[in-house]
Amino acid sequence: MANPDGLQVSPPPPPPSSPDTSSASSPGTPGGLGLPVPSRSSGRLVDPLEEVELQIGDAAFSLTKLLEATSAVSAQVEELAFKCTENARFLKTWRDLLKEGYDSLKPDD
Repeated sequence: MANPDGLQVSPPPPPPSSPDTSSASSPGTPGGLGLPVPSRSSGRLVDPLEEVELQIGDAAFSLTKLLEATSAVSAQVEELAFKCTENARFLKTWRDLLKEGYDSLKPDD
C-alpha cells in the first residue's frame, strides 16, 4: 500500500483465529483470566489475590520483626551513649585533678 508521501504502510496483523490465553495475560496473572495459580510454598492452587495477600502478610511479619530488632539495637545504642558520656565526664574530672596536682608541684616563680 503506497501513500502520497511515498512511504510503505503495512496493514495491521490479523486477529488470532483461536483464542490464545497467553497473549491476553496481564503481569502476574497467568492467562489474564484470574484463574487460580499454584502457590510457591505448597503447590496447591491459590487465587492470585489470595497469593498477593499472603505475600503482603509475610512482608508485614518480616517488617515487624525488623522493627523489633531495630528498637532493641536503638535501646543498646542509647545505653552505650550514656555510658560513653559518663566515661568522658570521669576522664575529664581526672584530667582536671592531674592538672591541678601538676600545677601545685611546679616551683613558684
